[in-house]
Amino acid sequence: MRRPSSAFLRSFVLASLAAAGPAASAAAQAAGAPKRAAGAPAAMPSTTVPGTVTINAYDYFYDSPNPIAGGVVTIRLVNRGQDFHNVWIVKIDEGYAFSDFMRAMGPGRALPGWFTPLGGPESPEPGSESRLTVELPPGRYALACLLPAAAHGTTHMAKGMFLPLTVTKESARTTPKGDVPIRITQDGFVAPEAVNAGTHLLHVYSESPTPRGFRLARLGDGKTAADAQAWIAGGQSGSAPFVLVGGTTPMAQGGTVWMPLSFASGRYALLPMGIDLGSGELRYQKGTVATILVP
Repeated sequence: MRRPSSAFLRSFVLASLAAAGPAASAAAQAAGAPKRAAGAPAAMPSTTVPGTVTINAYDYFYDSPNPIAGGVVTIRLVNRGQDFHNVWIVKIDEGYAFSDFMRAMGPGRALPGWFTPLGGPESPEPGSESRLTVELPPGRYALACLLPAAAHGTTHMAKGMFLPLTVTKESARTTPKGDVPIRITQDGFVAPEAVNAGTHLLHVYSESPTPRGFRLARLGDGKTAADAQAWIAGGQSGSAPFVLVGGTTPMAQGGTVWMPLSFASGRYALLPMGIDLGSGELRYQKGTVATILVP
């Protein structure tokens, strides 16, 4: 996909629609296969199967197919940049266009009621990948990276990391059956205290009235969820006490996603993320940080 403009959100309304033309980036051609970060769960098999869409994330643009077939779709996010990147999937209601989404996402603007956040794969470590499965009905969508750039705090979306997406007629696909249930609430999470090592499919359901998600992190040896919270609250300087392995971007109440992960032994933390409905800002949120022990 052609790299979008790097102008701030309010300056690209109609021009942003030109961001879907085909182009091959030299950086994309030079990038190698993603590698697993040290201490992270082993990546799921990378073989493309029906219903899998690969989105390559660079600093600061996406390379993604458009249009795609709808139904039950697995989004494979490959982080080929040096920064962290996620994918926020938003379904736009009939009667509205991608340009309306861009207007609505201007700095400091409240989220409108005519689009639905469906979640999306949270950032893996640079050079790694994460996967998330979600049901995508036919229609117009927007993809955006909600994270701030590590060096200067400007949101990746404001730097041009967004794309329109069209989802066509649904294919006949089976809804996954997860074996690790995770419930997102307004104040935190309800998750199993422990799971066995090996491959699992997380089934995530949101009960939160405001869009919320989480970043799934494997805590370092001897580190706790409190250490992770303190590092975040302290400005995220120095080495992080965890390794990011996935998660979901904020999703609306009633939303459901599935995440395949192969867990190694260790302790994992669900770090809450959410969208402030009044300002439209992504932020780590206070609340219970659930932990999952993998013996």
